[in-house]
Amino acid sequence: MLPGGYGRSTYYTGQPSPYAVRGEGYKVWDDRGHELIDANNNFTSLIHGNAHPAITEAAFTALSSGASWGIPNLYEWELAELLLGRLPHLDQVRFTNSGTEAVMSAIRIARASTGRERVVVTKGGYHGTSDVALVPGGPSYTRGVPRGVIEDVTPVPLNDSTALRRAIESEPDAYAAIILDLLPNRAGLLRITEEFVQTARDLATKHGVVLIIDEVISIRLGLNGFSGEYGVEADLLTTGKTIGGGFAVGAVVGLEALMAEVDPTRTGSLPHGGTFSGNPVSMAAGAVALRLYPETEIQRLNELGDGARRSVNDRVASAGWEIRGSGSLLRAVPSGAEKVAEDVQHRLWWESYKRGLLGSPANLLSLSTPMDAAVVDDIADRLADAVLAVAHDAPRG
Repeated sequence: MLPGGYGRSTYYTGQPSPYAVRGEGYKVWDDRGHELIDANNNFTSLIHGNAHPAITEAAFTALSSGASWGIPNLYEWELAELLLGRLPHLDQVRFTNSGTEAVMSAIRIARASTGRERVVVTKGGYHGTSDVALVPGGPSYTRGVPRGVIEDVTPVPLNDSTALRRAIESEPDAYAAIILDLLPNRAGLLRITEEFVQTARDLATKHGVVLIIDEVISIRLGLNGFSGEYGVEADLLTTGKTIGGGFAVGAVVGLEALMAEVDPTRTGSLPHGGTFSGNPVSMAAGAVALRLYPETEIQRLNELGDGARRSVNDRVASAGWEIRGSGSLLRAVPSGAEKVAEDVQHRLWWESYKRGLLGSPANLLSLSTPMDAAVVDDIADRLADAVLAVAHDAPRG
């Protein structure tokens, strides 16, 4: 009934997958009888783990009054206010159904406001599954993408400021946007350097290009997002996952002059819809999720993640592996690798699963607030054992 038996291609791990049957806190149980530490957290979106009672209550309360309507709801205002409070240099929010839609909308706003078409992305950056966003993934991702779209996107090597400058300055009047993923998982969770980000900001300012920072995943890493840690201000910021409390959500947050492009009271504005965009259930759950994630919790999770990264690195470095990431996001990769072979990713996923640890199929691990130091130490032990099993060519179960 489902292609390959999967509702999402991103579930695929090389073998028939277990099915989740229940989740609570930092644990999930599957149909094979396994109790797992959930460090997948639905691809980083469950910042408070599974079935958090306050989020569940907020969602139920909103749902009991109506799942969605064809006129605005007051929950949108609440989440927008909370989000803008964390991104004080930005002015307005437009909600979408997903991070993919948020990036699509941001690109269209940038193109409309500049009158230009081309965009610069970093190789290995992940910005969802729209045609433009697939281009930096390379040939395996662009099959089916129109040639014209591919030609409008200029991928530059990660952290290569010279290549970025050359691309923009070769045709400064052609580029509408520079799009940055500050911690690209597709590139192995390599962090973008401060110098590269500042170069992007300087070029955007000088040449009238819109700087879009994609924080669909990384907004969890700082009170003002991960970009706040760099001290660099985006013109448009896209986000999702964490801000929805486990429900479908995305958002474009931007400067008023740019967001005016989707203001329906303006003549000639861009039409923007989405049947479930800003629905009350996602908005209510998201507002509670943000309130439950103050700076103290952000710092606590980041410190736990940094400690786990050091601990596992100490154990796997001699086997030729490393743990990358920042704060509450971790990923095990072969040392120095820019791309990890899919079969290696799958082997590590299954070795982790056998040890009761659930990560993403690319082995991205994300911490959640129900976890304490003991749980994170347990995660580190299980992850290190799984990495060593793969490194030593241990047979798969």
